[in-house]
Amino acid sequence: LGLVSTSSGGTSTAKAKPGVVISTGKGFGEVNAAKAWTLKKTLFKASLLPANKTSRNIALAGLGRADRKVNYNLALKCWKSNGCSTGTGGKMTVAYIEQFGENVFRQMSKMEFILQALTYPQVGRIIYKSAHSDLNQGIADFKAAIAQKVDLIVSYPDFGDAMLPVMKEATHAGIPVATYAWGFVTGPGKNYLTVVGEDTCKLGQAYAKVMNTQVKSGDIAFLGGFPGNPLSLGWQNCEKPALNSNLDVVATEPTNWDPSKVQSVVAGILAAHPDVKGWSYEYGLGMAQGALAAYKAAGKPFDTVLTLRTDDVGMGCTFNKENNPNLKMWYYTSGNSQIRVAFTAAMMKLKGAKIRPKIVFPIELQNQRVRDSCVKGYPQEACATSLIPLSL
Repeated sequence: LGLVSTSSGGTSTAKAKPGVVISTGKGFGEVNAAKAWTLKKTLFKASLLPANKTSRNIALAGLGRADRKVNYNLALKCWKSNGCSTGTGGKMTVAYIEQFGENVFRQMSKMEFILQALTYPQVGRIIYKSAHSDLNQGIADFKAAIAQKVDLIVSYPDFGDAMLPVMKEATHAGIPVATYAWGFVTGPGKNYLTVVGEDTCKLGQAYAKVMNTQVKSGDIAFLGGFPGNPLSLGWQNCEKPALNSNLDVVATEPTNWDPSKVQSVVAGILAAHPDVKGWSYEYGLGMAQGALAAYKAAGKPFDTVLTLRTDDVGMGCTFNKENNPNLKMWYYTSGNSQIRVAFTAAMMKLKGAKIRPKIVFPIELQNQRVRDSCVKGYPQEACATSLIPLSL
């Protein structure tokens, strides 16, 4: 069934072919429509859209642009050069400013941003900056974008509220700032335009449900990215109180989303707590490349329960290769395509649209044994729920 939203905000069901378009109309230079297969690819189900009608329209408009034809050669050149002129003669300059861009997930997000920008002929210049994990450089990059009078900024705020002064500065200058992957910092709708993604508190609660039913009792551990980043804090702060009293979180450690650091951190935790029965984390491939190596070095079977945010192909393929009945894994979508929705939200704001402070996607964790994330044809580092064409 294809779910088709009516203009009044209600819903009706209709038999649909695979190419059916899910639509709620037009507004602010956008067509609020996306093909069902596009939504299913990036969200698992075409129906897993924001519940709020306004947010749903923005999501449909943003994700629907993934089907528009753009110049892939230009996109790749722009990606390699960390920015480019689009050649359209458009007057707008758009910027993706982040504090850490040195893993495949962020590089995929960069490409999604570029592809989205290329669907807008009014965009004449694309800027990309990564501060390489340096807070001061991240602030400087924001200030430089403001000084250049860019038209919009999309960001993931790795350093959390430390980025607020420059986000507020951009907002006061009339530059909409949107974050994705639930890059939540204080005051969305006031200090910056909006935050897009899944509610990471609910993600943590979904993780806890798996741990409560699959591990039931004993030691588990949390891993995270950079210390204090909003994604890790969001789910960690909500998973822990949702766990049953027989589960004990024996460690909560940052890894900077670096597989080599994952290996050393997991090795240290296993040395102190050899009976860890479950791990919650964002970065699936980090577990495949880091945690598995730590287990093997310790001479321990990889008998554990994993709750992960990303659907990295390499983690799914590692799971299948291990063929271990005692290894269990649940995961969420990568969220790379959320950057498209953040971009479109900012574009709509410039057209006068009222944008909600939070554009929230529902969460449905996938069981690796039911939905295989080892998708044929994709690089091991990639996430198959991304809307980047496989040729890129």
